[in-house]
Order: sequence, then C-alpha cells, then structure tokens
Amino acid sequence: MSDITRLLGAASSGDAAAVQQIYALLYPDIRRIARARLIEAGGVTGLDTTALVHEGFLRMAEREGLHGDQKLQFFAYVGRALRSVVLDHLRARATEKRGGDVQMLTLSHADDVPAEAGLSQDLAALDAAIEQMRALDETLSQTVEMHFFAGMTIPEIAEVRAVSTRTVDRELKKARLLLAELLAP
Repeated sequence: MSDITRLLGAASSGDAAAVQQIYALLYPDIRRIARARLIEAGGVTGLDTTALVHEGFLRMAEREGLHGDQKLQFFAYVGRALRSVVLDHLRARATEKRGGDVQMLTLSHADDVPAEAGLSQDLAALDAAIEQMRALDETLSQTVEMHFFAGMTIPEIAEVRAVSTRTVDRELKKARLLLAELLAP
C-alpha cells in the first residue's frame, strides 16, 4: 500500500494530520488541476490558482470530507470540487452583474466590454448538462469528470474503474454525444 493510499484512508477516518500531509504531498498536482480549471473558465472567475487550490481543498476537507481511497480516485474528486468552486464564483459574479456591482456604460464604450458573460453562461450550461447526465447515467458523468475536470488520462480512468481503456474511450464518446444533445438549443 502506498503512502498516499494509507494517508487517504486515515484522512477519510478524520485524521487531521493525514489531511495536512496529503495537502503537502499532492499540492503541485492539485495546482495543476486548478490551473486547468481556471484556463477552462477563461479567467472570468476572479480567482488565481493558489486561491482556487486553497478554497477547493478547504471545501473538500472541512465541508465534504476527503473521498477516494486511491490517489486517482482522490484526483477525480479534486477535479469535481474545484469545478464546483469555479462555478460558485461564476454564479456570484453573475449575481453581482445583475445589480451588485453595476457600472454605468454608454453605447460609445460598449465595444470595450469583455465577452465574459457568454463564457460563464456556457460553463453553467455545461454544469447543468453534466448534472442531467448524472441523473441518466452516473458512470458516464464520473468518467467525464475524471477526464475533463481532473485531467486524468484514459488509462488512469480505466485503472481506477477497473475496466479496459476501450470501455473508457467508448464511454467518453457516448458522453460527448449525450452532452452535445443536452446542450443543444
């Protein structure tokens, strides 16, 4: 049993020291995942990588508890938690735009306004589609989260799920089709 697997088991049981050790050991990997989530959001969240890592890890450790008894399962969970933090920030910014932080704008300056709103709506629509997918097929939604949100490769997902790489590849193709259908106007 690897050190990380042992630490994940201890952390799942409530060992605070194990949580701190996991954080220290896996911090570079969690930062890589966080950076990917922020790139995906197009910089519209107002978060930087460090803030996202810290907020995501606090959310996982304090509110929800750490999940996954293997390193790869843990990273699938990390990807989901970080996506949740990004979407929460996008929703908060959307709320602010509807009156919380109003700026006066004349038509002559309208071209200077960034097109952030469309991106945040796209991410919110994607999140809603993934939740619909979860209701239809839990396995597909987990595969999507592991691949696209945690940045896991097809062989890593196959290892975690104890299935073949062909099965994972087939599920990703099916998930893409389902997402396209769910996102269609």
